[in-house]
Amino acid sequence: MRRTVTALIGVLLAAVVLTGCGSDDKLEKAQDQVAELKAEQSAGNAALKEARTLLVDMTTYSWKKGKHDFAWVDRLTNADLKDKLAPNVPKLKKLIVKEKVRAQGKILDAAARVVDATQVEIVAFVDQALTRGGDPQVNIDEQRVSMTLVLKDDTWMVDRLDLHTGTNSGE
Repeated sequence: MRRTVTALIGVLLAAVVLTGCGSDDKLEKAQDQVAELKAEQSAGNAALKEARTLLVDMTTYSWKKGKHDFAWVDRLTNADLKDKLAPNVPKLKKLIVKEKVRAQGKILDAAARVVDATQVEIVAFVDQALTRGGDPQVNIDEQRVSMTLVLKDDTWMVDRLDLHTGTNSGE
C-alpha cells in the first residue's frame, strides 16, 4: 500500500510539473490530493495496527482469573453487533472457566483497504490455538475475518465484524 501511495504522489507531482508549474490552482489541487493520499495512508496504517491488536485480544484468553474479560466488546460501535455479542459474554466466560480453556490468537496476515480517512476495511487471517483442561491436544481454529473500523473520537472502533471459521486438529 505504501508503494502505491508513494507512486501516486510521484505521478501527481510529475503531472503538475508537466502541465504548467506556474498554475497556482493546479499546484494547490495537487497538494490537496497529496495531503488526502497521505491522510488515507496514515489512516490505513493506524487502522491495520489497531485491527491486529483487537483481533489478538478477541482470540486470546484463559480460564485463569482476570484473563478472560472480553473488554474488546466495548470497542464495537454497531449497536446490532454489540447487542448480539454482549449477552453471550457471561455464558462464554462460564464455559471458559468450566472447561479450563486457553486460547492464543495469532495474526497470520492482514491487509487494509481505505474507504476514507475515517473508515478502513480489514481482512485478516487469524489462527487460534485452543487447549482444554489437562488435554494436551491443541486444536487450531482457522479464522478469516472481515471487519470495518471507523474512527470515532480519535479511536478506531469496530463497526462491522464477519468471522469465517474452520478447525484443524493438527493431525
